Amino acid sequence: MPSAQANSAGESPSPADRARSALVEIRDVRKIFGATHALKGVSFEIRPGETLGLLGANGAGKSTLIKILAGIHPPTSGQILIEGRDVAFGFPDDARNAGIATVHQNIDDGVVFGMSVAENLLLDEIAKPGSAVFLNQRQVLRRAEAIQEKLELDLPLAAPVEDLSASRRQEVAIARELAKQPKLLILDEPTSTLSERETEKLFDAVRDMKKRGISILYITHRMSEVDLLCDRAVVLRNGSIVSQHDAPMDTRAIASSILGELVIATQHKSRAGGDAVLEASNVRSKAEAPPIDFTLKRGEVVGLTGLIGAGKTELLEQICGHRPMVAGEMVLDGRPYAPKDAADAMAKGVVMVPEERALQSIFPGDRLWKHCSVGVMGHFSRLGFMDRRNEVSFTEAVIDDYRVVAPGATAAIEELSGGNQQKLLVGRWLRQTWSVVVLDEPFRGIDIGARGLISQALRDYSERAPVLICSSDPEEVLEVADRVMIMVEGQIVHEDRAESLDAESLAEIMSHGSREAAGARPEMRAQ
Repeated sequence: MPSAQANSAGESPSPADRARSALVEIRDVRKIFGATHALKGVSFEIRPGETLGLLGANGAGKSTLIKILAGIHPPTSGQILIEGRDVAFGFPDDARNAGIATVHQNIDDGVVFGMSVAENLLLDEIAKPGSAVFLNQRQVLRRAEAIQEKLELDLPLAAPVEDLSASRRQEVAIARELAKQPKLLILDEPTSTLSERETEKLFDAVRDMKKRGISILYITHRMSEVDLLCDRAVVLRNGSIVSQHDAPMDTRAIASSILGELVIATQHKSRAGGDAVLEASNVRSKAEAPPIDFTLKRGEVVGLTGLIGAGKTELLEQICGHRPMVAGEMVLDGRPYAPKDAADAMAKGVVMVPEERALQSIFPGDRLWKHCSVGVMGHFSRLGFMDRRNEVSFTEAVIDDYRVVAPGATAAIEELSGGNQQKLLVGRWLRQTWSVVVLDEPFRGIDIGARGLISQALRDYSERAPVLICSSDPEEVLEVADRVMIMVEGQIVHEDRAESLDAESLAEIMSHGSREAAGARPEMRAQ
């Protein structure tokens, strides 16, 4: 647990002294959900003007603690003090009024579809009872423009928020909270969907708020962000604080604390792959993009990387039938392949774990076993009737194999943290037999332990079928891939064995924004 500094007499400060020096103090906070002890007496403080990292594996209790501080859940026991005053939050508005603003991990928890970007920026004001702003769209736009100018944004204020990409919706949610100038800003995995440029803007905003004395509670799985931004870090494991760390950060010690064991490097030797399974020629990621060719081979994991907006997701969705082919031809297992839709692609043996888990893979209120059998219900039916026992048994195997922290196969999907939801959704496909498995941002919201587990599972699976993963994080790609393809403006501009690349060289190539810039690089190697 965080240790308080000694006073001038050499004695530890009293709880009252510590409370006066802290902006927020959490004292022995516990939270119990039925038989689950999510928090087991958590105590730490957040100091004025500091950026404090909150770290831990999926299921460690981070989300529960955030929801308590945001006024969504009351603690079972314990105290929360703000500037020395004991507070109790019954609703999220209580936390906001106390100066705590929260940007949650799930992007669409922070925006309201059916409203414009400007209305979303002013959502709290519009939602107040008796607000006249709701009826005055000109005033809404004017106030939104002031927020945009102050935060140096470039958002289409009149556009429906649902028309924005995931990263831009995240930008809207963060901007609305930053505009409130809170005492404490809680950022839960804020960069998970942001591009490199957007991430830098967020980092600048965090630094600016720190200069103005605003505290930040920063939740992330990315050690580089902790080292770059945080003054201190606390680690949660199994509902308890197990360590604290001061800058400069020892990221290996932090990772070991998160996992409860020494971290083993995930370096691997690149494999050349065997038979071609999927061959694409003259395919375009977008109508205006140049044609591209590529091959996926059995026995290899191929990483596709590039900045957000490079066309990666559009290409994957064509491969998996989620959108019509723009141009070109594909051959799967020696036969022409042009999926009419996602169901047709699955019938031919090609499946995808999509980028936006909450929108595309989660069915609110449904049980875990339903999430594991959806799409492959034929595997669990007998004489036209679903075999519930088989569905539950299959789901329990996924939970065990991928260390999903869950009460069991009959739990509701909302009972799982975002990272555990992702492990379940990845695991359900890897326990089936397919021709090609495609994953779009598979490590988003996944802790380092689960990331290593899934990386190894993908490499093992690739012995049976090629695996194509897409990630905008170079380190994630290099951790699992045998071969890497880099996309810039819809074109694959560079391709090489993973062991011949590093994160810095990948980032440099990704940052070039034109085909002409790619001409100065080494020629793409034929694989």
